[in-house]
Amino acid sequence: MDMVFTSLDNCYSMYVKYAKECGFSFRKGTTKTNSKGVLHIKYYLCTRSGLYKDKKAGSWKVYKFVEEHNHDLVERPDKHFLPTERHLTQLQKHVIHSMSKLNLGPVKAFNVMKTCFGGFEDAGASKVEFKNYKRKINLYAMVFVPFTGIDNHHCNVTFGAALLASETADTYIWLLRVFIKAVGSQPKVVITDQDPAMKKAISAVLVDTRHRLCMWHVMHKHSLKVGVRLCNSTNFKERICGVVWTDILTPEEFESEWEAVIEEFNLANNDWLSDIFALRESWIPAY
Repeated sequence: MDMVFTSLDNCYSMYVKYAKECGFSFRKGTTKTNSKGVLHIKYYLCTRSGLYKDKKAGSWKVYKFVEEHNHDLVERPDKHFLPTERHLTQLQKHVIHSMSKLNLGPVKAFNVMKTCFGGFEDAGASKVEFKNYKRKINLYAMVFVPFTGIDNHHCNVTFGAALLASETADTYIWLLRVFIKAVGSQPKVVITDQDPAMKKAISAVLVDTRHRLCMWHVMHKHSLKVGVRLCNSTNFKERICGVVWTDILTPEEFESEWEAVIEEFNLANNDWLSDIFALRESWIPAY
């Protein structure tokens, strides 16, 4: 009783610590103003009981305190089950977001974090928080799609941009039709990454446009797909770049040089290299 706080935030922080020690959940209650419209009373409540404060000379003083509760308080070993103690860390949010890209749900993410932290009590959140966050990122994580080109001075120019709710072929088809309507004509060439939905949309809408894959995106994956040790301990990277980053080879010469590199470094069984070679007409300058 009679504790005085310089701000409501300080008072709230104290009640957070108090509720945690005692073992109950709390919430912010309503406020009351005086006849002049000045905030006069603020309530901080247990889910079934209350506490209120009074404003005096720019500070907040506890004038009434109800210690009794109409329910049993949570014992110390079970305090992590209290809703106010369950929250997601930035690491856990990152895990949920990353696993969702692999089509792994929030429950799977929760089980992973529970195992990593050694149990539910140390994970800091329940399956409910994981599910709620996954639902939230699905609702607000809009896909940003910029249309970028090169002007006569070889500088990047942004022609337009869009925010999409999903990355499906139908969504991209709608977007490309709107883009064509806005600019008045189809581009001669369009370069993208290896997105299958985008590829389908481009073939359906940009029928007079050459679609090429971005060479940098393809080559950027080499260390991951082939192995860091091979790239760093041999001249593989130099050899493969010498074959790819040139426009003086004919298609026949490129295929011969590519096969020589694959054989030299014993990579005939590398599925990723086989896949991008099959797509060579979409990204190799020789074609």
